[in-house]
Amino acid sequence: MAEVISDTPASALPSDKPGYVFFHSGSTPTYRKVTTPSDNITSIPSIDVTHIDSSDLSTRLQIANSLVDACSTCGFFYLTGHGLPEELQNGTFEVLKQFFSLDLESKMDAHVQKNPAIRGYEPMGETRLDPKTRADFKEAFTMGDCPLEPEQDYRQKTGREPPSNLKRPQNIWPSLAPWFRTGLYAYYNKVLPLSLKLVRLLALGLGIDEDEFMRDFFSFPITGMRPLHYPPVPPEDKGNDVQNIGLGAHSDFSYLTLVLQTPSLSALEVLTPTGQWIYVPALPNTLVCNVGQYLERQSNGRFLAAVHRVRNKTGEERYSLPFFLTMDQEADVKVLVDEGKEVRKFKDFNVGDLYIRRVLPARGKHPTSIKYKDVPEGEWRYDFLLQ
Repeated sequence: MAEVISDTPASALPSDKPGYVFFHSGSTPTYRKVTTPSDNITSIPSIDVTHIDSSDLSTRLQIANSLVDACSTCGFFYLTGHGLPEELQNGTFEVLKQFFSLDLESKMDAHVQKNPAIRGYEPMGETRLDPKTRADFKEAFTMGDCPLEPEQDYRQKTGREPPSNLKRPQNIWPSLAPWFRTGLYAYYNKVLPLSLKLVRLLALGLGIDEDEFMRDFFSFPITGMRPLHYPPVPPEDKGNDVQNIGLGAHSDFSYLTLVLQTPSLSALEVLTPTGQWIYVPALPNTLVCNVGQYLERQSNGRFLAAVHRVRNKTGEERYSLPFFLTMDQEADVKVLVDEGKEVRKFKDFNVGDLYIRRVLPARGKHPTSIKYKDVPEGEWRYDFLLQ
C-alpha cells in the first residue's frame, strides 16, 4: 500500500525522501508517496459484463468476484460488454464537441457560479486540484440528479413527490443550446442503470442481499455527469509537468465512477497502490471505472479510491465524460468492518453530510461556499445546495 500522509502542508514534506504527490481529497490535504518498487503494476484489469443480466446466479457471481478483486487490488478497471451502443457513444462525443466549440458567452449563460447546487459550466482554469500546478488545463460542465427534471422520473423511481424544500432545479442549462440537455440525457439514462447493475454485483460479491442494499442506499442516488474538454498542451509547456496537468491528481468523491474517453487518445494516469504512475490507454468501446471515496469508506478501506490525473500530451483535442454515482443523500451508512478482527479505519457516516463537507471546501470561491463560510462545519447540511 502506498504511504498516505493526511493534514500535511506541502512545506512540511520531507525534502530528502522520494517525491510525494498531492491529491485532492475534499477538505483534507493528502499526500501519497510515489515509489518504484520491484512489484510494479503495469496495467489495470478488464471485466467483461456481457452477461451482467444473466438469470444464472453462478455466472453473475463470477463477474461479481472479478469486480471485487479489481476494486480491492487496483481500484481501477476497464469495463467491456457494457451494452452502451457505439452510436450512442459517438453521438455523445459529437454533442460534447459541439457544446465546447460554442462562444464563451453562450457557455457562460450556464456558469456554475449562477447555480447554488454548484453545477454548470466551468471555463478554462476555473479549478486547480493540485496546488503545485498553475490551474487545471480544461473546461467542464456538470449536471446530476434532480427530482424536478422530468427526464429523471423521480416519482416513478421513488413513489414519492419531490422534496418540498427543493424550489428550483439543481441543474442549469445553456438557454441557446437545448440540444445539449437532450444529448446528455440520452447518455445519462443509459449509464445510470449500468452503474446500478455494477452496485448490485458488488453487493453480491460481498455476500449482501442485493435488493435490500439497493433499497437502503440507491433509490435515487446523488449523481454527477461531467463533460470535459482538454485542449492540447501548448508547445512551450509540453516539457513542464507543473503546467501540463489537464486535471490535477485526485481521488473521486463518489461511490463508483464510469468514464467514457475519446478513443485512442490516452491521457489518463493512475497512481497504483504500490505507488507508481501508469498510463491507462483509451480503448475503443470500453469504459474506465474506478472506486470512489464513499465505497472506500463503506468497505473500511478494502477497496481503494485510486488517485489519478489527466495530462493531455497527444497534441489533439481530448474529450471525456465521467459519470459519478454516489448514494442516496439521506442514507446513513455503516462501515463494513469485522469488529475484533480488523482495525476500523472509518466512522459510520451520513451520505449528505459527508458530501457537503467535501464540496464546499473544494469550491471555496463559489457563492454557496462563501454564503456559509462562517457556519461551523458541524452545522453544514446537504440542503445548502438546494436553496
